[in-house]
Amino acid sequence: MKKWPIIIAITVVCSMSIGLYLGKLLVPDLPVGTVVAGIIGSVVGVGIVFGTIKFREKRKGDNVPDVDERTWVNIKNFYALSLYIALFGSMLLVCVLFAIGVETIEIGALSIYLLALFMLIVVGTFVVKRK
Repeated sequence: MKKWPIIIAITVVCSMSIGLYLGKLLVPDLPVGTVVAGIIGSVVGVGIVFGTIKFREKRKGDNVPDVDERTWVNIKNFYALSLYIALFGSMLLVCVLFAIGVETIEIGALSIYLLALFMLIVVGTFVVKRK
């Protein structure tokens, strides 16, 4: 494995740690558990990604690439289409909520909506990659 992914991962983890520390300084009521969970979560996430990469490298014996040019074109087209669907769908949802008379949107509902949106995009990417 090359050095660059490790350097990028260490930079991401250190940046998140510094950001969470500064957040703790700016918001004194922020629980310590939130800061620790953010740091540990980022380290575990990077570890899972690197573990998966190492596992795939060991399992794969030949030098045939996973994706070719057609796959990249399919993924690019999928992202372009999903971007338009997500943007117009979100705009339509906001317009409907405005028409109903909703004045505020709860942050928890917004985060669940974005989580579902990202999960659908990730699943769609895996489906497009397999075609």
